[in-house]
Amino acid sequence: MSGTRLRAQPVGTRLSHSVSTSSTSVSALPGQRRLLSLAVRAALLSLLSAPVLSLPAQAQAVSATASKSYSIPVSSLATALQALEQQSGQRIAVDKDLIKDRSSARLEGSYTMEGALSALLAGSGLQAQRHADGSYRIATASQTTQLSYGVNKENGLPEISVKADKEHQYKPPRAGTTTIISSDDLAKRGASDAGGIVRYEPLVSAPMAASGSGSVWDGAGNTGYNIRGIEGNRVSMDVDGISLPDAAPKPDGSSLNAFGIGRDYYDPETFREVRIGSGTTATGAGTPGLGGGVAFVTKSPDDYVGDGRDSYLGYKVGYNSVNSSTAQTLTGAVQSGNLQALGVFVHRKGKETESKGDVAVNPDDWNSDAFLGKLNWTLTPEQKLGLTIDAYQRENKRIFNNKQNTTTYPEGARQDSNTKRTRVSLDHHYTPTGFALFDTLDTRIYGQDAKVTDVTDARYVFQQNYQRHITTGYYNKSYGIASDAVKQLDQANKLVYGFSVEETETRRPWFEDHIVIATGAHQYTMKNRMADTDTTKLALHVRDDVDFDLAGHKSTFSAGLRAENRKQDPKNLAAYLIAVPSASKEIKDQSDTYVTPSLSLAVELTPGFDAYAQYSRGVRLPTAAEQTGTYDSFSYTGAGNGYAVLGNPNLQKETSDAFELGLKGTPAKGVHLRSAVFYTRYKNFIEYVAQPADPVNYPTITQGLFRPENIGKVRTWGGELSSQFELGTWSAPLAGYSIGAAVGVSHGSAENSLTGQSSGLASITPAKGSLSFAYDDVAQRFGLALIATHADSKQAPNDVISGVTTPRFAVPGYNILDFTAYWTLGTISKNAKLNVGIFNLTDKKYWDYASSRGLTAGTTAAARADIERQALPGRNAYVSLSFNY
Repeated sequence: MSGTRLRAQPVGTRLSHSVSTSSTSVSALPGQRRLLSLAVRAALLSLLSAPVLSLPAQAQAVSATASKSYSIPVSSLATALQALEQQSGQRIAVDKDLIKDRSSARLEGSYTMEGALSALLAGSGLQAQRHADGSYRIATASQTTQLSYGVNKENGLPEISVKADKEHQYKPPRAGTTTIISSDDLAKRGASDAGGIVRYEPLVSAPMAASGSGSVWDGAGNTGYNIRGIEGNRVSMDVDGISLPDAAPKPDGSSLNAFGIGRDYYDPETFREVRIGSGTTATGAGTPGLGGGVAFVTKSPDDYVGDGRDSYLGYKVGYNSVNSSTAQTLTGAVQSGNLQALGVFVHRKGKETESKGDVAVNPDDWNSDAFLGKLNWTLTPEQKLGLTIDAYQRENKRIFNNKQNTTTYPEGARQDSNTKRTRVSLDHHYTPTGFALFDTLDTRIYGQDAKVTDVTDARYVFQQNYQRHITTGYYNKSYGIASDAVKQLDQANKLVYGFSVEETETRRPWFEDHIVIATGAHQYTMKNRMADTDTTKLALHVRDDVDFDLAGHKSTFSAGLRAENRKQDPKNLAAYLIAVPSASKEIKDQSDTYVTPSLSLAVELTPGFDAYAQYSRGVRLPTAAEQTGTYDSFSYTGAGNGYAVLGNPNLQKETSDAFELGLKGTPAKGVHLRSAVFYTRYKNFIEYVAQPADPVNYPTITQGLFRPENIGKVRTWGGELSSQFELGTWSAPLAGYSIGAAVGVSHGSAENSLTGQSSGLASITPAKGSLSFAYDDVAQRFGLALIATHADSKQAPNDVISGVTTPRFAVPGYNILDFTAYWTLGTISKNAKLNVGIFNLTDKKYWDYASSRGLTAGTTAAARADIERQALPGRNAYVSLSFNY
């Protein structure tokens, strides 16, 4: 677990004077304020006074102009400044609240002191001012007097003035639970997929659809995230604020939370950080989630280049024994004048993920490529343009051996799967001076094309021998514009607002060549697994943050509203259904609008430590797949009787009302704490329901009809706590040592509004906790950590919403131990770094509840084999070596 080390000391009187809140004036070029007429206005971060701290000075300082080699990874800004002070010997004074919850860019190579500070502060909105005694002060532009692009008129020393960059400005809200996982954390965890990212988060998991766990045409992979027991498409996922496609439900499944196509559209190596919001998303920019949201933020050129550094080149090679995979990453960045460019290329190649189980897993040879390209152009000190190309491709060759020796598929099946996502976006960041409508405006225009194509071949036995060649696809194209702004109305009142418009085209075709082996005759079936649907969404959001004094404590009250209108236009209904023409007659244009409020109150109990209360209301509109999905057993001939799984165009929206109380921040020197208790009510959960026979509208469906309905009422409640203790705070010999602890417990209940039955909520994960003991060299030259993780046992209860009463596998609890280490290899190269991780040190056999809870209890050989196949890996190792120049 990562944390912030702050060895705070009282600052000298030179910083105790009153601070002006006026902003530094930079003139705008005429006409540039009209550049983005579609964007709405917004606001600037409010300035709060706070106790000031300084980082301990070292013996010998470097001069202002001398260059020195530094090696500081991406980390919290407090940790980075501490490392810089340690390595440079310069005294750095900084306001504690200014750097709380801020992160910094990577610093590698030779820099002047000014260049190093400028690189670490890039995008933070903070500036460094050098004093006559050689020390430095970090402050906001309004707090720093006599700053200019050039020389301080008082002492003639060069000064730094860094304009804010949107990608690095993010500061978690004072209320709510937000987890930030940096790229450095991802490297330590050896994260290469959704599960590795959240390895140690207590109430966050990544359910996995195992290879061969569905029908032969279903794919495999991660289906999203489970946050506090809510999962699937009820948890939003986006990359740089652009939504990833929903997971696609199995076309023949009678459970909405069983997915045939997941959400594996990315490579974590391209991420600067991952932000996880737990619980219903509060009002703001980005993609809202009914049960939470996961936002991936990609790397930026100024993570590598900036003032004092004009180029960067890095190469990283890695190996992971868990799936015999190799990874190679090439990163390059340059700066020339007002232009910055970044290129990241990642190539991976591997096999199926190992299992500690007694049954062999299905073979799966795969390779993937990811490319991230960015070009930033600073037009003026007020305006910045950014172009991003973000591309990902993955190919899987799967063999479903677990389908062998069955009645219908005696030889199993083979599947070639191809996943692609390409995004191009143009960003504009605008910070005019003295403009009445907004102080900052960020606008993005984008296009994204995501495709999954699965090609399955299998010999099929039903009455006679066939060869099935099935091509299925799930295609999503989206185009949109989003604009978000902030406006500081006065010293204590900040307005945040914006809008987004998005057009999405969703297609799910199916083509099958059914070959009669005896005669060679071909039977072709072309149909869609849902209606082709074009969707238009318009969203508006506004939030007012008011700072005030509450009994001597700095407090912030926030009130927000989000409004969204969505229109759906089904197309090509002739290809929608064969043999069930009445279903296509139900399909119609859809339009829905909702408004959701959020309220929060944060009170500073002590400097840097807040108590908060939050309420958020959420809405999830039914997807096109839920409204128009289709599968039937007799469309191959267009005649006869059979069964069907159909969508429901009359579905209503799902809603949530979420309440949370918590504490977060630094209650004492060297202690970092985040805790929360939560309670959420959900209504109108959608699930499939068996329908009565309908001989009038569906005369051919005589063997069963399933359709989704709003039948679920759900409640979730629980608590979570994470903490870190910097032991050097209390004992100098223990400087660099830390202890981290995290634990989460959640509960849930479900009620079927049709039957009146109630039970526990099956998707609630068991209690989980972790304890870590770590050492990190202050200069980040090396470090290590030992992490113990525990999870309770649990057997999923009967699912009264989906109607599943078959006894499920009782997932046992587990205790596992991991070890991670990093080392800057000075004996090889001052720019080389080694990361090592050994996971499940004791070679424990265990299962992930979120992925395995739906397995049938092992009463048959086939059921026991499925359970064994789902066991997680035994002892495994990860290693990477990187070179940075």
